[in-house]
Amino acid sequence: HPSPVAAADAKAWEQLWARSQLVLHTTGQALSCSLSAPCDLPAKLVPCWQSVPTGPCQALPGLQQPAVGQGPLEFGGLRLHPNLCVQVWSDGQARLTQCLRDRVLPGRPDDLLLIEFGGNANASLCALEQGTCTPLASFTSTGAGPPGLLEQELRQDVAAGQCRQIWLSENSTGITLWACPLHKYLRTRWALAWMGVLLGAACLLLLLLLKKEDVKGWLKSLKAGHSSEGE
Repeated sequence: HPSPVAAADAKAWEQLWARSQLVLHTTGQALSCSLSAPCDLPAKLVPCWQSVPTGPCQALPGLQQPAVGQGPLEFGGLRLHPNLCVQVWSDGQARLTQCLRDRVLPGRPDDLLLIEFGGNANASLCALEQGTCTPLASFTSTGAGPPGLLEQELRQDVAAGQCRQIWLSENSTGITLWACPLHKYLRTRWALAWMGVLLGAACLLLLLLLKKEDVKGWLKSLKAGHSSEGE
Protein backbone atom coordinates (compact mmCIF):
# COMPACT_ATOMS: atom_id res chain seq x y z
CA HIS A 1 0.00 0.00 0.00
CA PRO A 2 1.28 3.52 -0.75
CA SER A 3 2.35 5.59 2.21
CA PRO A 4 0.20 8.55 3.32
CA VAL A 5 2.86 10.93 2.01
CA ALA A 6 2.87 9.26 -1.43
CA ALA A 7 -0.92 9.29 -1.51
CA ALA A 8 -0.96 12.98 -0.62
CA ASP A 9 1.61 13.71 -3.34
CA ALA A 10 -0.44 11.81 -5.91
CA LYS A 11 -3.55 13.74 -4.93
CA ALA A 12 -1.67 17.03 -5.19
CA TRP A 13 -0.49 16.12 -8.70
CA GLU A 14 -4.04 15.20 -9.71
CA GLN A 15 -5.25 18.59 -8.48
CA LEU A 16 -2.51 20.34 -10.46
CA TRP A 17 -3.52 18.53 -13.64
CA ALA A 18 -7.18 19.28 -12.99
CA ARG A 19 -6.30 22.99 -12.92
CA SER A 20 -4.22 22.76 -16.10
CA GLN A 21 -5.50 23.44 -19.60
CA LEU A 22 -4.31 22.52 -23.08
CA VAL A 23 -5.38 24.78 -25.95
CA LEU A 24 -4.78 24.08 -29.66
CA HIS A 25 -4.20 26.95 -32.07
CA THR A 26 -5.13 26.76 -35.75
CA THR A 27 -4.03 30.17 -36.97
CA GLY A 28 -2.08 29.81 -40.19
CA GLN A 29 -1.45 26.35 -41.63
CA ALA A 30 0.59 24.75 -38.83
CA LEU A 31 -0.58 23.30 -35.53
CA SER A 32 0.54 24.87 -32.26
CA CYS A 33 -0.62 24.63 -28.67
CA SER A 34 -0.42 26.29 -25.28
CA LEU A 35 -0.29 24.53 -21.93
CA SER A 36 -1.39 26.62 -18.98
CA ALA A 37 -0.73 25.22 -15.51
CA PRO A 38 -0.27 26.56 -11.96
CA CYS A 39 3.42 25.70 -12.24
CA ASP A 40 5.89 23.99 -14.56
CA LEU A 41 4.93 20.34 -14.85
CA PRO A 42 7.21 17.46 -15.94
CA ALA A 43 5.46 16.44 -19.12
CA LYS A 44 5.84 16.00 -22.85
CA LEU A 45 3.57 17.07 -25.69
CA VAL A 46 2.65 14.25 -28.05
CA PRO A 47 0.88 14.97 -31.36
CA CYS A 48 -1.21 11.97 -32.37
CA TRP A 49 -3.65 10.77 -35.03
CA GLN A 50 -7.17 9.69 -34.07
CA SER A 51 -9.10 8.03 -36.91
CA VAL A 52 -12.37 7.73 -34.98
CA PRO A 53 -13.55 9.83 -32.01
CA THR A 54 -13.72 6.88 -29.60
CA GLY A 55 -10.59 5.15 -30.87
CA PRO A 56 -7.00 5.34 -29.66
CA CYS A 57 -4.81 8.30 -30.54
CA GLN A 58 -1.65 7.03 -32.21
CA ALA A 59 1.52 9.01 -31.54
CA LEU A 60 3.23 10.49 -34.59
CA PRO A 61 6.95 9.69 -34.93
CA GLY A 62 9.52 12.42 -34.47
CA LEU A 63 7.14 15.08 -33.15
CA GLN A 64 7.17 14.69 -29.36
CA GLN A 65 8.67 17.51 -27.37
CA PRO A 66 8.93 18.54 -23.72
CA ALA A 67 6.34 20.92 -22.33
CA VAL A 68 8.45 23.99 -21.65
CA GLY A 69 6.86 27.25 -20.57
CA GLN A 70 3.28 28.27 -21.22
CA GLY A 71 3.59 30.09 -24.54
CA PRO A 72 2.54 28.70 -27.92
CA LEU A 73 4.57 25.65 -28.92
CA GLU A 74 4.85 24.41 -32.50
CA PHE A 75 5.57 20.97 -33.91
CA GLY A 76 7.98 21.62 -36.75
CA GLY A 77 5.37 22.76 -39.24
CA LEU A 78 2.83 19.97 -38.64
CA ARG A 79 -0.06 20.98 -40.89
CA LEU A 80 -3.66 21.03 -39.75
CA HIS A 81 -5.99 18.06 -40.19
CA PRO A 82 -9.25 17.17 -38.38
CA ASN A 83 -7.79 13.85 -37.15
CA LEU A 84 -4.89 15.48 -35.30
CA CYS A 85 -4.81 15.67 -31.52
CA VAL A 86 -2.24 16.67 -28.92
CA GLN A 87 -1.82 14.81 -25.65
CA VAL A 88 0.11 15.83 -22.55
CA TRP A 89 1.88 12.80 -21.09
CA SER A 90 3.32 12.58 -17.59
CA ASP A 91 4.27 9.55 -15.48
CA GLY A 92 3.18 7.21 -18.26
CA GLN A 93 -0.34 8.65 -18.52
CA ALA A 94 -2.11 10.94 -20.96
CA ARG A 95 -3.14 13.74 -18.60
CA LEU A 96 -4.73 16.09 -21.13
CA THR A 97 -6.02 15.62 -24.67
CA GLN A 98 -7.32 18.12 -27.20
CA CYS A 99 -8.34 17.37 -30.81
CA LEU A 100 -9.18 19.28 -33.98
CA ARG A 101 -12.06 17.03 -35.07
CA ASP A 102 -14.83 19.60 -34.58
CA ARG A 103 -13.07 22.35 -36.53
CA VAL A 104 -13.42 23.15 -40.22
CA LEU A 105 -10.03 22.16 -41.66
CA PRO A 106 -8.56 20.70 -44.85
CA GLY A 107 -8.90 16.93 -45.06
CA ARG A 108 -11.55 14.36 -44.18
CA PRO A 109 -12.03 12.31 -40.99
CA ASP A 110 -11.82 9.09 -43.03
CA ASP A 111 -8.42 9.98 -44.52
CA LEU A 112 -5.68 7.39 -44.17
CA LEU A 113 -2.35 8.43 -42.65
CA LEU A 114 0.71 7.11 -44.46
CA ILE A 115 4.21 7.32 -43.02
CA GLU A 116 7.03 7.49 -45.54
CA PHE A 117 10.54 6.52 -44.48
CA GLY A 118 13.52 7.46 -46.58
CA GLY A 119 12.27 10.28 -48.77
CA ASN A 120 13.91 8.91 -51.94
CA ALA A 121 13.28 6.43 -54.73
CA ASN A 122 13.64 3.55 -52.26
CA ALA A 123 11.30 5.08 -49.69
CA SER A 124 8.97 2.71 -47.85
CA LEU A 125 5.35 3.49 -47.01
CA CYS A 126 3.19 2.14 -44.24
CA ALA A 127 -0.33 2.90 -43.01
CA LEU A 128 -0.85 3.96 -39.41
CA GLU A 129 -3.59 1.82 -37.88
CA GLN A 130 -4.35 0.10 -34.57
CA GLY A 131 -1.21 1.30 -32.87
CA THR A 132 1.21 0.09 -35.52
CA CYS A 133 2.44 1.04 -38.97
CA THR A 134 1.34 -1.63 -41.44
CA PRO A 135 3.29 -2.01 -44.73
CA LEU A 136 1.05 -1.28 -47.70
CA ALA A 137 1.58 -4.82 -48.99
CA SER A 138 -0.26 -6.06 -45.88
CA PHE A 139 -2.66 -3.17 -45.40
CA THR A 140 -6.38 -3.76 -45.67
CA SER A 141 -9.40 -1.61 -44.90
CA THR A 142 -13.07 -2.41 -44.40
CA GLY A 143 -14.78 -2.51 -47.76
CA ALA A 144 -11.56 -2.00 -49.71
CA GLY A 145 -10.71 -5.59 -50.56
CA PRO A 146 -7.97 -8.04 -49.54
CA PRO A 147 -4.56 -7.04 -48.08
CA GLY A 148 -2.29 -5.22 -50.50
CA LEU A 149 -5.03 -4.37 -52.99
CA LEU A 150 -4.63 -0.61 -52.52
CA GLU A 151 -0.82 -0.53 -52.42
CA GLN A 152 -0.25 0.54 -56.03
CA GLU A 153 -3.12 3.03 -55.99
CA LEU A 154 -1.93 4.69 -52.77
CA ARG A 155 1.64 4.90 -54.04
CA GLN A 156 0.36 6.53 -57.22
CA ASP A 157 -1.68 9.01 -55.17
CA VAL A 158 1.41 9.99 -53.17
CA ALA A 159 3.51 10.38 -56.32
CA ALA A 160 0.79 12.37 -58.12
CA GLY A 161 0.12 14.75 -55.24
CA GLN A 162 -3.35 13.36 -54.50
CA CYS A 163 -2.31 12.85 -50.87
CA ARG A 164 -1.72 15.89 -48.68
CA GLN A 165 1.66 16.20 -47.01
CA ILE A 166 1.07 17.20 -43.40
CA TRP A 167 4.64 16.94 -42.11
CA LEU A 168 8.20 16.59 -43.36
CA SER A 169 11.00 16.00 -40.87
CA GLU A 170 13.69 18.66 -40.76
CA ASN A 171 16.43 16.26 -39.70
CA SER A 172 18.06 13.23 -41.30
CA THR A 173 15.32 10.74 -40.36
CA GLY A 174 13.59 11.29 -43.70
CA ILE A 175 10.08 10.83 -42.29
CA THR A 176 7.11 12.29 -44.17
CA LEU A 177 3.46 12.11 -43.15
CA TRP A 178 0.76 11.91 -45.83
CA ALA A 179 -3.02 12.15 -45.40
CA CYS A 180 -4.58 10.17 -48.25
CA PRO A 181 -8.27 10.09 -49.22
CA LEU A 182 -9.62 6.60 -48.67
CA HIS A 183 -13.31 7.28 -49.34
CA LYS A 184 -12.93 7.13 -53.13
CA TYR A 185 -11.61 3.56 -52.93
CA LEU A 186 -14.36 2.48 -50.56
CA ARG A 187 -16.98 4.05 -52.83
CA THR A 188 -15.51 2.29 -55.87
CA ARG A 189 -15.46 -1.09 -54.11
CA TRP A 190 -19.08 -0.70 -53.00
CA ALA A 191 -20.13 0.29 -56.53
CA LEU A 192 -18.41 -2.78 -57.96
CA ALA A 193 -19.99 -4.96 -55.30
CA TRP A 194 -23.46 -3.64 -56.13
CA MET A 195 -22.83 -4.16 -59.83
CA GLY A 196 -21.87 -7.75 -59.07
CA VAL A 197 -25.05 -8.27 -57.04
CA LEU A 198 -27.23 -6.79 -59.78
CA LEU A 199 -25.50 -8.85 -62.46
CA GLY A 200 -25.98 -12.00 -60.41
CA ALA A 201 -29.66 -11.20 -59.88
CA ALA A 202 -30.13 -10.58 -63.61
CA CYS A 203 -28.48 -13.90 -64.47
CA LEU A 204 -30.65 -15.72 -61.94
CA LEU A 205 -33.80 -14.10 -63.33
CA LEU A 206 -32.81 -15.04 -66.87
CA LEU A 207 -32.15 -18.60 -65.79
CA LEU A 208 -35.57 -18.79 -64.13
CA LEU A 209 -37.25 -17.42 -67.26
CA LEU A 210 -35.47 -19.96 -69.42
CA LYS A 211 -36.50 -22.76 -67.10
CA LYS A 212 -40.06 -21.43 -67.17
CA GLU A 213 -40.05 -21.53 -70.98
CA ASP A 214 -38.65 -25.07 -70.88
CA VAL A 215 -41.45 -26.12 -68.53
CA LYS A 216 -44.04 -24.51 -70.78
CA GLY A 217 -42.61 -26.33 -73.79
CA TRP A 218 -42.63 -29.63 -71.91
CA LEU A 219 -46.27 -29.12 -70.85
CA LYS A 220 -47.29 -28.27 -74.41
CA SER A 221 -45.59 -31.38 -75.77
CA LEU A 222 -47.18 -33.48 -73.04
CA LYS A 223 -50.62 -32.04 -73.83
CA ALA A 224 -50.10 -32.63 -77.54
CA GLY A 225 -49.16 -36.24 -76.80
CA HIS A 226 -52.33 -36.81 -74.79
CA SER A 227 -54.43 -35.25 -77.55
CA SER A 228 -52.96 -37.54 -80.20
CA GLU A 229 -53.61 -40.59 -78.02
CA GLY A 230 -57.25 -39.54 -77.56
CA GLU A 231 -57.79 -39.42 -81.29
